[in-house]
Amino acid sequence: MRKFRKLLGVIIAQADGPYQSKLLEGILEQAFKLNYDVAVFSTFNKDKLSDLWHEGEENIFSMINYSVPDGIIFVPDTLQVGGIAKRVEADIKKKFSKPVVSVDIATEGFDNIFTDDIQNIKMLISHLIEDHRLTDIAFMTGIKGHPHSTNRLTGYYEALIEHNLPIDRSRVFYGDFWYNEGEKVVQTLMDDERPMPQAIACASDTMAISVCEALKARGLRVPEDVAVTGYDSIDAGINYVPSITSSDIPAENTGRRAVSFIHSLITNTKFKDDPRGAEISIAKSCGCTVNVAEKMRNKYKSWRDSDLYGDFDSTYNFMLEALISEKDYEKYLGAMGWYAHQIGEYDYFYLCVCENWDNLGETEQNKNYLKKGYTKKMFLPLYKHDNRNYIDLERSFDLSEMLPALYERRPEPTAFFFGPLHFNDRCFGYSVISYGNKPVPYSSTYRKWIRYVCTSFESLRRQRNLQFLYSKMEDNAVTDLLTGIYNRNGFNLYAGQCLSDAAKKSGSFTLILGDMNNLKYVNDTFGHVDGDFAIKSVADAFKNACGTDFCYRIGGDEFVIVSGDISSQEEIDGICGKIQAYLKKVNDTANKPYSTSVSLGVYFGDASELDSVEQAVSAADKKMFEAKEKYKREEGFSYRTCRKV
Repeated sequence: MRKFRKLLGVIIAQADGPYQSKLLEGILEQAFKLNYDVAVFSTFNKDKLSDLWHEGEENIFSMINYSVPDGIIFVPDTLQVGGIAKRVEADIKKKFSKPVVSVDIATEGFDNIFTDDIQNIKMLISHLIEDHRLTDIAFMTGIKGHPHSTNRLTGYYEALIEHNLPIDRSRVFYGDFWYNEGEKVVQTLMDDERPMPQAIACASDTMAISVCEALKARGLRVPEDVAVTGYDSIDAGINYVPSITSSDIPAENTGRRAVSFIHSLITNTKFKDDPRGAEISIAKSCGCTVNVAEKMRNKYKSWRDSDLYGDFDSTYNFMLEALISEKDYEKYLGAMGWYAHQIGEYDYFYLCVCENWDNLGETEQNKNYLKKGYTKKMFLPLYKHDNRNYIDLERSFDLSEMLPALYERRPEPTAFFFGPLHFNDRCFGYSVISYGNKPVPYSSTYRKWIRYVCTSFESLRRQRNLQFLYSKMEDNAVTDLLTGIYNRNGFNLYAGQCLSDAAKKSGSFTLILGDMNNLKYVNDTFGHVDGDFAIKSVADAFKNACGTDFCYRIGGDEFVIVSGDISSQEEIDGICGKIQAYLKKVNDTANKPYSTSVSLGVYFGDASELDSVEQAVSAADKKMFEAKEKYKREEGFSYRTCRKV
């Protein structure tokens, strides 16, 4: 399908993460400025919650049709769990020949762009030196060898050099960008014969918090005894006590630079880079008295804040219970659409599900559900716009389109966020949300909301499978598995009702009884496979004559037609003629060493004259026996060959 605007693809993990959301804001802002649509393909979690769940998350990248985007921005640093970055990188190199820009991780074969952490770390260290007159500053960077760790450590070194302070590498420690290593670093400093450093600067807010906790556990006050700084200005650092002096990562600018870079590659124009830093956020952990929590809340008050969090996180939110309670697919979609108000403001929401998402008929012994990839035919049973649900269980599209809306003509550029819909490694499909031309990613509330959808989808799937299996059990209880027509149980249940209905209408009742000729001989001589062939042929002859709803196999070689709608002997003769004609055709074309035949007996009379169906069976049985004897005499049937002689 034809696009009406160039499209940039972004491959990232957990688009609402602190760094990712800022990066995406910059990407979207610059992409919209340059008139690009954007398709963001993102897992909902960056970390591995479990092996199975991670497989389900990673699957979203398998639905990308690499012939659609005009360029790709790849953010491999967010995809480090389980080797996913390498797999996606290999996929891009195999399937995509247009420009690719890799962000923050040098990727061979791609153009690369990097966030400038150095200047912001220098500003933080300089603040400790210049404003607080501190000279003994330890530094805790991230994982050894990681580019962010290297850049942030470089910023520390450059700040010391610019202020003519000596570099003491024994005051440098490697962490994990998380909460795990602060205890070890503080204990190492405590075990040193020298006094504790005046400050410990950290390359992330999470590590700074872990350092503060370790200091407090040893009776040291922050910042009175040891000042602490972080980096990346996340909510945990802003709301910690004391609030962490930190710095925004200049991620928005990195996003803008990435789009400008890829635009220059697409248009074959010169790229003018502008690696500007971000502001540092002065708080209390360094010794200043700024209430950074209030300051940041005012700065980042969102257009979609309102009472969004109070809505989803409210004690009165029964979304999960409501969705799990629904057994009907269409009603479930309606309930999901209604609860979509909890996401907050958005332009469009699309639910894209695989053709076999519920895998009806699955059992514990037959778990052949979809794990990798998506079905070629996808369904769009629900989309929302202007607070309205649009539900259509038959609306479908080809997976290669990814989303039909990508090809619609729009007056302004738009972003679409694709995320996986799964339960553990079981693939249901994917969701897509769009905020139109607002340069914002989805919120953490949307991520949690989708988690409810995934869980309730699995509940709906299980309920639908239970209903399906129960229905199959009911069918099997009254259906002959070999022939597909009703069995003796079905005859006992339905034939009497047919007679009763005919009697109420003062109508006629017809019962045609058929008995196969010499089935035992066929089984004994040619085997049960051929015996089954003969049985199915007779059943097919009965179905061909009057339809499945009227046919029964009431014994190994006995078949019955029951009807209260036949009004004349001519109709009966026509049905019997069709049965015999069908079997003649089978014998003429099947090339079997035996013929398949059936003798018929008929009861046709006033329904009110019968006390039970068995009376009709007995009457028809007598005529069938007469027909069988006549068949043997007239046809010269040989019990040795099952053929005419």
